[in-house]
Amino acid sequence: MHREKLENYLNEIGKLNYLVTILKWEMDTTAPKSSFDYLIDVSCRYEMEAFDLETSEEFITLIVNLIESDEWNKLSDEEKIYIEDLREDYYKFKKVPKEFYEEFTKLRSNSLNCWVDAKENDDYESFKPYLKKVIEYTKKYYRYIYGDIDNLYDKMIGDYEKGIDTKFIDSLFIPLKNELIPIVKKLKKKNIKKINARLNDSEFIRFARFLLQYIGFDNNRGTLGIYTHGYTTKLNKNDVRITFSNRDNPIDSISTIVHEGGHGIFDQNIGDNLSRYGCYEVSKYALHESQSRFFENILGRRKSFFVPIYEDIKKYLNIDMGIDSFVELFNDAKVSLVRTEADELTYCLHIIIRYEIEKEIFNGNIDLDKLPDIWNKKYEEYLGIKSDNYKEGILQDMHWSDGSFGYFPSYLLGSIFDGMLLDLVNQKVGDVDTILQNGKIHEITKFLNENIHKYGGSYNVREVCERICKKDLEIEPIVRYFKDKYN
Repeated sequence: MHREKLENYLNEIGKLNYLVTILKWEMDTTAPKSSFDYLIDVSCRYEMEAFDLETSEEFITLIVNLIESDEWNKLSDEEKIYIEDLREDYYKFKKVPKEFYEEFTKLRSNSLNCWVDAKENDDYESFKPYLKKVIEYTKKYYRYIYGDIDNLYDKMIGDYEKGIDTKFIDSLFIPLKNELIPIVKKLKKKNIKKINARLNDSEFIRFARFLLQYIGFDNNRGTLGIYTHGYTTKLNKNDVRITFSNRDNPIDSISTIVHEGGHGIFDQNIGDNLSRYGCYEVSKYALHESQSRFFENILGRRKSFFVPIYEDIKKYLNIDMGIDSFVELFNDAKVSLVRTEADELTYCLHIIIRYEIEKEIFNGNIDLDKLPDIWNKKYEEYLGIKSDNYKEGILQDMHWSDGSFGYFPSYLLGSIFDGMLLDLVNQKVGDVDTILQNGKIHEITKFLNENIHKYGGSYNVREVCERICKKDLEIEPIVRYFKDKYN
């Protein structure tokens, strides 16, 4: 009875969040810009209704009643973790004043829309006032919850990676940076012929559906759209939405499709025992990123991945190129400016740069007027290049525009886990190249479904690593993978 009451209450919150997500999807994909102000107001209304439900006395009473009832022992371990996380998050969220949260909600939406225009027009100055205000409001938000503490960024990291802090991240990122920079500096420039295969939007969507179905995404429970930045959003496990940027470079497009497909496969395969609560990952995003990057990089850059489907790809893209030349394009490691277009090796340094800058921003050591210069100095130091414009520099990512400070480390924590996950799949499922070449990628997808996806966000990436790899996160496997491939 108590579980059912909480489940019904959470589903009411879920319905409001569903509407908010739909409105954001509309703004990103189909709505005219002239409608944005109205849509933001409508979205904010529903978000504040959800806020009221998420901070009500009734909500915490339902949570506590279930925890203290006889029904509690009948729940799975994952349900217990989720509900205990709900209780913890309730007491944090309750400290945030409603008026402030409403202002912050509108600010994030307006800032994101300003970022889209600023990036398109290469205009940092127009976005800078929003960035300053979003940083100011982000600090206020976390200080409402945690008080006036010294290391605010540690708490922000914990908001995305429950149980993980900057000390642990530094213990991985610093030695990883020291291992990777010498490899990157030794990379030799290759004269590889690029291909241009621009599809119209409807052709691109058809191609994306083909690739997604191949790796295990259920198109009957998903919708695709075109947006300036690829992302995946889960309304529920039967309605997972993915956006892609339709560019001239099919290599970037395929990588993005497979990456977002990894997110979507995770979302569609969360166990029913958790999905009935309408639950999602609770502050444990690196695990999600590990899945998208495992499909994109560990599987999706191999020749064996393309062997069973290459003739189809040639038809979709209308290209005439041998498979070896085609696959070489996916494994041409070289320094570049844009994170989302980077190869799997140099991508790690893109993330470390953002992590180091974020940490300094929230430790009060960066003047935002000088932020583009600081960005370029780090790119010169780590990658040996710098941007001569803003859209390939400080404006390239959407994350800071909507206040997602602390999220970037999740990508690299996920990649570090992927090195260990590759070893595990080879051991438990079979030789990855043999499986892929035989067109049996579904065997790998099923292994991930059963050992990772069905548990949703019950466990953070360290806990999952301990559960299935029997040890904590370590950089050695991913460093070995990179050295074997690129040294």
